[in-house]
Amino acid sequence: MGVEKWSGGRFVPFEGSYGYGLDRVATGWQNLALRALDADLSRSFEPVPACLVHEPVPAGQVVPVDIALGPSSTPFRAGERLRPVVAGRRLSPRNPLTGQFPASYRTRTRGRCNLHWGPDRAARLLLPVIPARA
Repeated sequence: MGVEKWSGGRFVPFEGSYGYGLDRVATGWQNLALRALDADLSRSFEPVPACLVHEPVPAGQVVPVDIALGPSSTPFRAGERLRPVVAGRRLSPRNPLTGQFPASYRTRTRGRCNLHWGPDRAARLLLPVIPARA
């Protein structure tokens, strides 16, 4: 999953942590079988996975999942927008030299994932807001 910055109806690219010129505001990865959260360490906008709690999802079952995004210090002005991007694969091509740790590891299992949202299944992006200085 990633979050992009848009302004005036256009994607705003910027150079990210690894010098990739089309980076996003923030990116996160989540193995669905490792979705359990540590209740003591997690905050509403910052989920922390429980270590080594492996819970495969049975076919046809719908489960909630929280995806932690990396921190960002990107300024936004009035009218600029955030655009969530969700995919069942890496959002950018794999770098053949560095492998883009940790996303280049092979997964043990493969499967199909369907996203469910609507009035009875809320989908949201939680952000901490830093208030303006007085």
